[in-house]
Amino acid sequence: MIIGLTGPMASGKSTVVAALQKIGYKLVTLSDMVREEARARGVAEERENLMEVGHSLREKFGAGVLGARALEKIRAEGGDKWIVDGIRNPAEVTGLRQNPDFILIANAAPEEKIIERIFYRKRADDTLDKEAIHRKLRREMGEGEPEDGQQVGKCMEMADYTFQNIMPYEKVEEEFLKFYNQITHS
Repeated sequence: MIIGLTGPMASGKSTVVAALQKIGYKLVTLSDMVREEARARGVAEERENLMEVGHSLREKFGAGVLGARALEKIRAEGGDKWIVDGIRNPAEVTGLRQNPDFILIANAAPEEKIIERIFYRKRADDTLDKEAIHRKLRREMGEGEPEDGQQVGKCMEMADYTFQNIMPYEKVEEEFLKFYNQITHS
């Protein structure tokens, strides 16, 4: 099974990934592919720059380029339990759906919960300006973005399942694994 994850920043995707890795899933992250490209270009690995690098890759190679690269990696490394994290464009979903064992999970959280998490986690590339966070979230969801840009909102609409990640951090893993067991054993 290949589980794709989509959702806005700070919605708890990393915690979901960690839960899946504990039960034997391997990880391929589309963001890491973009970071590798940024390093190759000598571009600083800041969120806005990475968004631009991802956009330029989609523009040059097609909107589904990162999904295609993820499938190549999965096929090359083998195994039957994979997570593809960081899906941000519907063409990536379409490409990944070429694998019949692919499912897409949207990791959702209310915007205020996301802002609270950003303030709590204090990552180096996170701003702590509330309005700037709102702007980044809107852009990430697709507002003002070209068709081959960030379209997380559209990806979430394409999801097979939605995990409402609204519980306290220390409960996310347990609740996600209950959710996972429901969707994989139904």
